[in-house]
Amino acid sequence: MSINLSSFFDDNVLSIHVDKNLKLEPLYINERKILFTEPVKFTGNIFRVGENKILNGNLNYKFIETCARCLKEFVKEIDIPVSGKLIESNKKMIPDGDGEEPIYYSGNSVDLTEFIISSIIVSLPMKSLCRSDCKGLCPKCGKNLNEGNCNCNRDDVDPRFAKLKDLFSEN
Repeated sequence: MSINLSSFFDDNVLSIHVDKNLKLEPLYINERKILFTEPVKFTGNIFRVGENKILNGNLNYKFIETCARCLKEFVKEIDIPVSGKLIESNKKMIPDGDGEEPIYYSGNSVDLTEFIISSIIVSLPMKSLCRSDCKGLCPKCGKNLNEGNCNCNRDDVDPRFAKLKDLFSEN
């Protein structure tokens, strides 16, 4: 996703609005496959603040995820704010503690693809649920409990704790 910065070198232009879509191939992170269902949407602005060029925006994407409890696939939508500081690629960035992600550019354009991919990777949830009240799978037969109950006996008690069960049932 390349952004033309040529108008930005005019002293009268203080910001450039960006509203673009980026079609990404699936990402493979460890053993996890991130398959996007539609192009990634980026909306934001590049501002000139003194000598600095700051990017602020919003990233929206949808991908196919597997529920951590029932293993059913579903579409997950993520909407996150992103920000970064544009730096000419021939200059080295000295960290100034502002927390801005460096985005290197050369000439009159900046390619945001690498920045967007790294923002997506950082924003991925460790585990996702298809819905907040997902019941998961039966540990005995493997039936998806969201689709109905199974006939498994759930009163199995570890023999080491059987005496405790007897103790509580007397009261």
